[in-house]
Amino acid sequence: MAPERAPRLAALGCALLWVLLGGLPTQASAARAQDVAPEPPPAVRVDLQARVKDVGVVERQGRLFVETRPGAPLVPAEDWLRALRAAHAEQDARGILYRALNITTPWSLIWIAVGFAGQALFTLRMVLQWYASEKEKRSVVPVAFWWGSLAGGILLLSYFVWRKDVVGVVGQSTGVFVYARNLILIHQNRARPTPIPQSPWPAPSSPPPSPMPTGRSTSAT
Repeated sequence: MAPERAPRLAALGCALLWVLLGGLPTQASAARAQDVAPEPPPAVRVDLQARVKDVGVVERQGRLFVETRPGAPLVPAEDWLRALRAAHAEQDARGILYRALNITTPWSLIWIAVGFAGQALFTLRMVLQWYASEKEKRSVVPVAFWWGSLAGGILLLSYFVWRKDVVGVVGQSTGVFVYARNLILIHQNRARPTPIPQSPWPAPSSPPPSPMPTGRSTSAT
């Protein structure tokens, strides 16, 4: 009986082993599927234009939270990192233009256009001043130069504020003041009457008028 039971026991053991080994890959597959499952959309969006110092890290009860702006609700660090990865993925998916300009949304293209428009006005004002100087054969600064400088400076100042570029904001803010002041002085000088220049030499004195003849002749006595 023992030799007859041996194959049955071996077959039963193989079946049990197959069941046990068959369940393990199923659990591992489920674990892997859980790892590669699509993540839910992040609850917060990360602005890639934000400076590092604008993002604060706070620890509460052993957990790290991110403060995106003063007074804003705290965001768990893992959620913020997930949102950061989503922002980079969105930027890569939109193409090389978004990566080259370092933007993530189509609305940012409007600000890029504002910056290019300001730079174009700055270039145009220099060409205009060059043309006016060549025409007069001397160095002149037309009024349109200051208007182009003011318009271009305002556009570039707005662009640098959006970019959060301190160097550009300081440079353009002082420039806008100078351009506006020159236009004010030009307007004030045009409003004043032009004084007639006075000669430094005294006017020549005219001789006294000669007596008018009366028409009567005198005879000697």
